[in-house]
Amino acid sequence: MNAAARAASTSAVIALALAAAWFFWPVQLGGATTYVSTYGISMEPGFSTGDLAVLRPADSYEVGDVVAYHSEILDTKVMHRIVDVDGDRFVLQGDNNDWLDEDRPTADELLGKLFRQVPQGGRMLDAITSPWSLGLIAAVVLGLFGTSDTVRRARGRRRGRHAPRRTSPVAAVSFSMPTRAQARQVAIVSGAVALLAAVAGAALLALPTTTTETRTLQVAQEGRFAYTGTAAPGTTYPTGAIATGDPIYTRLVDDLAVSFEQVVSAPGLDAVEGVVRLDLSVATADGWSAPLGDSPAVAVEDGAATATVPIDPDLARAAVDRHNAEIGGSAGTATIIVTPVVEITGVVQGAAFTAEEVPALTFAMDPTALRPPTSESTFEPNAQVAVPVDEVVARSFTLLGIDLPIDAARLIVLAVLVVAAVVTAATGWIGRPRSGDAADEFAVRNAARILPVAGLSTGPHVVDVSDADALRRVAERFDGLVLHHAGPEGQTFAVQDAETTYRFVFPDTAVTRTPPPPPPAVRPAPAPATMPLPRVA
Repeated sequence: MNAAARAASTSAVIALALAAAWFFWPVQLGGATTYVSTYGISMEPGFSTGDLAVLRPADSYEVGDVVAYHSEILDTKVMHRIVDVDGDRFVLQGDNNDWLDEDRPTADELLGKLFRQVPQGGRMLDAITSPWSLGLIAAVVLGLFGTSDTVRRARGRRRGRHAPRRTSPVAAVSFSMPTRAQARQVAIVSGAVALLAAVAGAALLALPTTTTETRTLQVAQEGRFAYTGTAAPGTTYPTGAIATGDPIYTRLVDDLAVSFEQVVSAPGLDAVEGVVRLDLSVATADGWSAPLGDSPAVAVEDGAATATVPIDPDLARAAVDRHNAEIGGSAGTATIIVTPVVEITGVVQGAAFTAEEVPALTFAMDPTALRPPTSESTFEPNAQVAVPVDEVVARSFTLLGIDLPIDAARLIVLAVLVVAAVVTAATGWIGRPRSGDAADEFAVRNAARILPVAGLSTGPHVVDVSDADALRRVAERFDGLVLHHAGPEGQTFAVQDAETTYRFVFPDTAVTRTPPPPPPAVRPAPAPATMPLPRVA
């Protein structure tokens, strides 16, 4: 990642963090967001004890809004629903209460309108801010500082003659180069995770908690045909009674009647009303038909009704004979048709429905008898009425085959965001370059190519490059490692290629050395006295 990309991503994260902080900054610290941890049962079933309500100021408040205010009577924050407006004051009531609140707050006295609800978020917030949690965090921080300070003192003793570094308490914490490099990589990944969690959290907060789904309900229509009649006891009808399924010999049978029972059932069935009747007709194979009458309409009670119609075989045969006489021949086989007319409507789980038509029952006519159908299912015509129902349900998501409610998804994303932010802050702090230490900054920034060595022997040819970035470019050119050696002369970074060593040395400015004493002053020796030389004649 180049410098421009790093700057852009850092700016985006900072902008997002600042925007979130501004939006969710609590009232206690000068913000506009109020956090209420719910307790009691006054707002059940929508709210339970331990839920966290996030409230924001609104330009206007309406009946139906959930708001919070400070009750002067109870001396505490109360979150209830607006049920009426009395002048410039609001009338409030808990969803689970049978009475109205005694307080009548004005718009200026309201702390805000419900923005989001976090199930059991209040318990989580209480756990995070509890004394034992804060004490644990403090212990971890003190442990890190104490351990790092011990390591620093041990390294100072090993240095022996070197004077201790002058650093702040925060800068005193020291980690090895591999640890810091790995922490830097972790910080990048966790920062990306935190950014994604923040975006996902914002999207989840923007989504409504509920959604409307359409599901199909099935209203069952169960029907049953039956017929009865009487006859003189004899060989054909020993008991003199005719039951459903028996052949009907028209010469012997009297008082023949067909009944039809219709039952409508479904979960949540309500307001079922209507009538059931039977229409009777005769038809021939050539397509001719004629009505023979109908039954009285029977009102539906408790989703059921039974209609009965009498059948006169002689009347049906006389109608067929007249038809044959008019056409001058035989119209073919004749049948008596019993058609149920079901006019039933109702409501199932709030959705209206109309009952379906029911198949007719047909008797075949011959010169001596009426032949009923041989299939038992014909006597039990059933139908299903598909009723689409819109219902408001909690929004959920499917993740790895598991249905996850939106409230649980929000809680998970919030937990991921908090953990990722903490990991990013911690690893970013561990992997940060030491302020003012150019060698350390170079090593951390290029940790993927740095190889610490205990000693460094140069080849026959040594090239001292002008700056550290030039050395990095050399390493990239040869696709090699940058050797790092910390010696008394400073931090040496080198790239070796065959017999040539490319080197850059950062002076060890962090170590204070005692300058050597100046050499003692030397006085010049006095010049010897000169004597005049004797003259020679």
